Amino acid sequence: MKHLILLISLIFILCACASKRYVKKASLLENSGLYSDAANNYFNSLQKNINNIDAKLGLKRTGQLVLDDKIENFKSLYQNGSAKEAVYAYRSAEDYLKKIQGVGIKLIFPEEEKNYYREVEDTYLNQIYGEAIKALQLDQFTNSEKLLAEILTINNNYKDAKSQWIVAKYEPIYRTANEQLNNNMYRSAYFTFKTITDHVKTYENSLELMNYSLKQAKVTIYISAVSTNLSAYQTIASQLNNKIIKGITDIQSPLYEVVGASVTSSQSNTAKLKAFMLDRTKGVENEITIPDSKALFEASIQKYTKDNGRLVKTEKKGYLKRTETYMDKTTQQKKTRTVYDKVKYYEYYLERKANLTVSYSMKRRDRDEIIISNAFNKEEKDIIHYAYFEGDYKKIVPGTWKYQTKSNAADKVYDDASSVNKLRQLFEGNRTAKTLTQLENTLMNNCVAQITQEIKNYQPEN
Repeated sequence: MKHLILLISLIFILCACASKRYVKKASLLENSGLYSDAANNYFNSLQKNINNIDAKLGLKRTGQLVLDDKIENFKSLYQNGSAKEAVYAYRSAEDYLKKIQGVGIKLIFPEEEKNYYREVEDTYLNQIYGEAIKALQLDQFTNSEKLLAEILTINNNYKDAKSQWIVAKYEPIYRTANEQLNNNMYRSAYFTFKTITDHVKTYENSLELMNYSLKQAKVTIYISAVSTNLSAYQTIASQLNNKIIKGITDIQSPLYEVVGASVTSSQSNTAKLKAFMLDRTKGVENEITIPDSKALFEASIQKYTKDNGRLVKTEKKGYLKRTETYMDKTTQQKKTRTVYDKVKYYEYYLERKANLTVSYSMKRRDRDEIIISNAFNKEEKDIIHYAYFEGDYKKIVPGTWKYQTKSNAADKVYDDASSVNKLRQLFEGNRTAKTLTQLENTLMNNCVAQITQEIKNYQPEN
């Protein structure tokens, strides 16, 4: 809390200092007759410290001079008959007034100028409105939209500019969508109509035609149960089948729809297929006949192997590093030295893996055409390799030795940073391997991800 208060105080001090610097600079500019630049600096000062009195007084003086210049510019343009320039000159003066008011400074804006502005605004808007309507009648949609957008920026309620802008904006899109629809390009037509309905729900019959295009473009899919020739694969076939149904059903696009699916049941070791419709609202399945669909998805498990692995324990030789104190016989002084005691520790190794091969295809039933044909063949495995020592493993140093109770020329100690760190990582390594169920789920999820991506990549027009 103290640090927060200190930080806030520091920010306040810095802002106050910056505010004073802006005032100092503004005063110099004002004294030199550069009141426009001075006004900018007074404004910046108030943004740093809204309570700076000198900045307030300075901005009121110089800001009024700047505003007066802008008003005089408007008057001049108005008198010279330049409607567009006069409109934007007045709007510039108005914007400046609002900007200065934003820091609490009130300036004087002559009321009579508003009447002159309304007159010249009406003149200018009437002019470009006529140009916009003419361009619209000539199908010059881009030019018409630009002019109508300018009108709405100046006066959002001018005549029927809003409705005319909608026509200029969306009529060319509507025509493109209808052309796509007439050419049986239903997918493209759907997205084109959607760009209209996302913003304007009632333009012509865009919503109706969008829904029609969607109906024609949508790929309805019936999912046949995952098949297998081996009863040993029956369980994983059922699990994969459920995941495939969910994966395809969850595709985030209205252009794909699962209209039915088969699930595999096992009775007396016999696989029986039943057709089910998916009821997404009630979360139940009702046994019915296989419904019509544009596409039929089929998958078959060709191979499934799994190996739980065996934890292999291996005895290893190393050294326990310690420091001991001894009496130097020559100097008769106590000294320390590093001693390496021969010890045994153990390394454990386990490799667990599963392999899944699935062939799959999707066929257009309405065209007798194979649209997807592929296979998933992946292996998932997990390896754990760690070391264990009944004692402080941080003192273990790698090495080799022949006899534990006596020295030998073959004894080696590897007390370098690289070797020690490598062994330390083994002692601190993961000791829990993924289960076969976890490996199986990863394989099936990856398989479903591959399948759903291929289905999403299939983007027919009809």
